[in-house]
Amino acid sequence: MRQALALHQAGRVRDAEALYRQALAARPSHAAAAHFLGLLLHQTGRGTEGLPLVEQSVRAEPKNADFLNNYGTVLRDLANGHAAAEQFRKAVSLKPDHLAARDNLGSLQKQMGLFDAAETTYRGTIGRNPFNMRARIGLAETLQEMARLDEAIAVFREALAIRPKDAELLAAFGVALMEKGDISGAAAMARAALAASPGMAKAWLLLAQVKRQKEPDAELTAMQAEHLRAPVDSMARMQISFGLGKANDDLKAYERAFDYFAEGNAIRRKGIAYDAAKTRAEFEAMKATFDKAFFEKHRPSDIVDDTPIFVVGMPRSGTTLIEQIIASHPQVYGAGELNILKTAVGKGFPLDMKGGFPAGIRDMPDKAFADAGQDYLDMLHKAFRSQRHVTDKMPGNFLLVGFLHMMLPKAKIVHCARNAAATCLSIFKTHFRGDGHLYSYDLAELADFHNLYTDMMAHWHQVLPGVVHDVHYEDFVADQEGQTRALIEQLGLPWNDKVLAFHETDRPVRTASAAQVRQPMYKGSVDLWTRYGDKLKPLVERLK
Repeated sequence: MRQALALHQAGRVRDAEALYRQALAARPSHAAAAHFLGLLLHQTGRGTEGLPLVEQSVRAEPKNADFLNNYGTVLRDLANGHAAAEQFRKAVSLKPDHLAARDNLGSLQKQMGLFDAAETTYRGTIGRNPFNMRARIGLAETLQEMARLDEAIAVFREALAIRPKDAELLAAFGVALMEKGDISGAAAMARAALAASPGMAKAWLLLAQVKRQKEPDAELTAMQAEHLRAPVDSMARMQISFGLGKANDDLKAYERAFDYFAEGNAIRRKGIAYDAAKTRAEFEAMKATFDKAFFEKHRPSDIVDDTPIFVVGMPRSGTTLIEQIIASHPQVYGAGELNILKTAVGKGFPLDMKGGFPAGIRDMPDKAFADAGQDYLDMLHKAFRSQRHVTDKMPGNFLLVGFLHMMLPKAKIVHCARNAAATCLSIFKTHFRGDGHLYSYDLAELADFHNLYTDMMAHWHQVLPGVVHDVHYEDFVADQEGQTRALIEQLGLPWNDKVLAFHETDRPVRTASAAQVRQPMYKGSVDLWTRYGDKLKPLVERLK
């Protein structure tokens, strides 16, 4: 076993695997041999083969915190988040100072949207180890997700007082400042991170996002050099590719910009599993469930609460701009992209429901929608107390319009529409931090998804006429005041001049448009896609 572990740690996985198997052949109940062979199989892309071996080791040694932590990582990587969190919790319970398990637990809770739990976990870690910067970054990022940006910034400042030259801290703090609207502060943090760690790809990307590249300069030259140093197909190469794409787009070097964007997207696409056929089936199933007959048979809930204002559409279609305009009104709080609708729908209509999801919804009693609507409102009001209206700008909620109407019939739904090619190019140019847009890293898949979205919105207009209010990005750019007045009237709000100065509104913006919405309305983006010429031909020809 000692020899096998040494070979494993040295990266000689074939030799290590052979010795692990020899050990298990000699003693099938050997917990460590089973455990580390299972981990090795997982690490080499054979997770489903390795999982039973890891489970065997945990059954043999149920109080081994290291085994439980590793079991959790395998489950997490196999997309079994809830089971993984349980193993991390067991590891922490057995060994409260197990920092790796604490970090894994907090990170997974944050990823799953369990922000209250993540906050508790991270604060517990910091209480035990005040110098754990990963926990402080995790806590700050959790507070950002909870729209507590000022508290997050305070956590970053406290952490930097302890470790002022920590590149990871500086870069993460820069992202928070960008979301706050402090663009110059964000640029300063990116540069400070790069001074501490010149090859930090995420810092180069952040700097590119907040800096308008007016001419080639020393920073651009340095970023190009780091791009060449980064290993091919690495995350660092991907992040710097997106940064260089943005810089060259600023310089109007569109062919070069596209090549960088294409490289970044291709690297990202290799690292994800996206099933286009499954996505198409999900869209078709939603349309088949929420058809005209459904709305003739079922009645919306009696809930009269009109607090939420939903902003839906494709990402990069103007959703952040429209939310910023609405949130500039004194009666509206801009909450950004919330996960609570998905949580409420998932609780009320689980994937394993009778008849399957979503088909089984046809036979659900109307009360189920009222209960789900109340669950949504309970979560909303808990997070945003005493707010007259709250915007929920999760673009992908366009798929859930049928649920929205049945659950919260008095809520306003604003749909942002934009030229299809312009929207898709803007998505292709964007490095998304999470895994919410897996369709976006290949031009053909992106075009197909946009076509599905277009069909879905046409369906909602057909079966729920008048429920969704369309706004068009290009119209706002051409006539900001006229379109804004029409929108505010549609929402039933009294006019307030602050909505015209949306770029001056002080509120956190946690999307790829965080820097753009701090500027006045910009007309140059309307036809920018045409300047990419034949590079976009495969996309344009595929779009409906």
